[in-house]
Amino acid sequence: MTFGSYLRSAWPTAAILCVASLLTCMVLEVSGTGAPLLSLVACVLIGSSVLLLVVDYLRKRAFACELDSLADQQGHALWASELIDRPDFIEGQLAYDALCAVSKAANDEVAGYRRQTNDYREYVETWVHEAKSPLAAAHLMIENIEDELSAVGEDPIDEEVLFSRVRALDEELDRMEGYVEQALFYARSEAVERDYLIREYNLKELVSAALRANSRMLISARVAPFRRNLDYQVFTDEKWMLFIFGQIIQNSVKYARDEGASIEFSACLRDEGLATERVELSIRDNGCGVSAADLPRVFEKGFTGAAGRSGKRSTGIGLYLVKRLCDKMGVGIDADSVAGEGFTVILSFSTNRFHYFE
Repeated sequence: MTFGSYLRSAWPTAAILCVASLLTCMVLEVSGTGAPLLSLVACVLIGSSVLLLVVDYLRKRAFACELDSLADQQGHALWASELIDRPDFIEGQLAYDALCAVSKAANDEVAGYRRQTNDYREYVETWVHEAKSPLAAAHLMIENIEDELSAVGEDPIDEEVLFSRVRALDEELDRMEGYVEQALFYARSEAVERDYLIREYNLKELVSAALRANSRMLISARVAPFRRNLDYQVFTDEKWMLFIFGQIIQNSVKYARDEGASIEFSACLRDEGLATERVELSIRDNGCGVSAADLPRVFEKGFTGAAGRSGKRSTGIGLYLVKRLCDKMGVGIDADSVAGEGFTVILSFSTNRFHYFE
């Protein structure tokens, strides 16, 4: 900042000082003050005015020069408040405080986007690693089927073995399809509000549709589904809710017991007649469950718990994505479990439709 540019911005102050000095000299002259004293007073007034402007310029010059240099270096814009000192004049202090607030907001937003980018990159890396497994298994099964068919002329074909391999191949393709669907919903979860439509649905019909979509997986794992007291109307989006149900079902299948496995959907109305009235849907299985120490972390990204570390194929993404989508849609979610006895996910649907138009 040059002194000339400063004077252009401070011209009201300079004009007032000039007018005040001129009026003072005129009053002294009218009152009969002698020329020597009048000249001395004029010099003092003019000198004081110039000195005042110079001192004010020097106080503000350092701060202005620092701002100018930061404006030319765009890479340091986010850290501007850390690279300059807080000035001692009121205008600069107000500008500095505003700059700090803007910098903090910008840094928080940039950090949020970086965190989302890192999370998505980590998820893609995990997804690629997990997707290799069903693809490799599918290729191996196709080779075995080809070997069976090529040997038809030599030995009679065992249709039961062939059908079992085809079914196993179908299961691996279902796994692959599930991974692809999960990746699509993970990508869309960044902006759920642009891809969902809240309507009134019958809870029993939603649960039945989710069970049908995952029936082959349930049958293969010998998991018996049960529906109890589901005749409630809830406000939600069908597509996203079916995906959420599917992830919970798949998680239950993954940790199902070998014999007598089951999954139960049951609902009840809570706080009837109050502003907090809601329909609670409990999805309960009788699998291995999680320990009390692991329970608070089941919705964390990448968390698999003791069961996931003991040989089960788990990425720790399913329940994390379920929690993320529920939060974005305003659906309450909680979990309960007893190790060795089962795991329960509780979804809460508000019956106040205005909740979805906030």
